[in-house]
Amino acid sequence: MTAQTGRTTHRAGALRAGARALLFAGALAVAGCSKQPPEPEKTAASAEAPSAAVAPLLWDVPPTWNALPTPKAPKKATYKVPPAGGDKEEAEVNVVFFGTGAEGDPDKRFKEMFGQFDGDVGATAARESFEVRGMKVEVVDTMGTFKMGLTPPVGPKKQAPVAMVKQGHRLYAAVVKTPDRGNWFFRMTGPDATVQAARSAFRGMLETVK
Repeated sequence: MTAQTGRTTHRAGALRAGARALLFAGALAVAGCSKQPPEPEKTAASAEAPSAAVAPLLWDVPPTWNALPTPKAPKKATYKVPPAGGDKEEAEVNVVFFGTGAEGDPDKRFKEMFGQFDGDVGATAARESFEVRGMKVEVVDTMGTFKMGLTPPVGPKKQAPVAMVKQGHRLYAAVVKTPDRGNWFFRMTGPDATVQAARSAFRGMLETVK
């Protein structure tokens, strides 16, 4: 073999080796481009299923009551009760839900209702309790001089600075204690004769809750 032939053979081998190196590098590049980015790790927050909303309480509304447009929270419904017994004013019924926490404590909420009257009407309020479909219902009944707030309540006693005084008004209210949907409050206030006339309808509504 001549020196020229050896040099030619050496160059051919080098070219073949270089080509193989280029092909290998290209394959690595293609593999690198096709590789998908790793999925983000699931955190405790993302893996946790969303909590189910509290199912609302349902009830039947007496046919003679007039439903008003859906009020703002925490009120869930408002009704007007037609006057009765010579009264010129309607009574008003509000259904209120403060959630499943401590804000729905019955003692706290009844105390606020009693606080809308002059004197300690809570001390003389009539009380009764019964059950509806496994839910305990507590009812309070009292009357006196009602102070209808005309401005938002302020201060620790949650009283309105400006109020309209109503003589001979009655409060007939109840709390429905559910096992898993918190406490729901039903409150009727208005002239004594009108509230007295609507007591049976109010009680009937409570007996339909589900």
